[in-house]
Amino acid sequence: MFLLVGTTSFFLHQFFLGNTAVNFIPLLQKAYIFHFFFSLVLLIFFQIFCEVDKIFQQLGFIYMGVLVFKIIVFTAIFYPQLLGENMLSRYYRASLLIPVIVFLPLEVIFISKLMQSKKA
Repeated sequence: MFLLVGTTSFFLHQFFLGNTAVNFIPLLQKAYIFHFFFSLVLLIFFQIFCEVDKIFQQLGFIYMGVLVFKIIVFTAIFYPQLLGENMLSRYYRASLLIPVIVFLPLEVIFISKLMQSKKA
């Protein structure tokens, strides 16, 4: 599901940007890959942690902490383009946030389903 949604949104995103953003596409691809793998690893760990009763009660707080960590890592990786010496225009910086908007709801949906299935 992650692969399908991520790939589809990347190609749609690339299509809407058009040919004007030839230099931006590799950066956008890195952003999608980062969010895809981070979300996938997060879901795998949550699948494992749902089985541990001591940790299960704290998974919501753990998720919030991991989300902050994800934002910090993303900002550190893309710092030169977001805030540093190779700063992109506002349009392209906002465009880098679209992968966040795509993968964050997927993470929340899958994690909430994992937690609800464990509760039941």
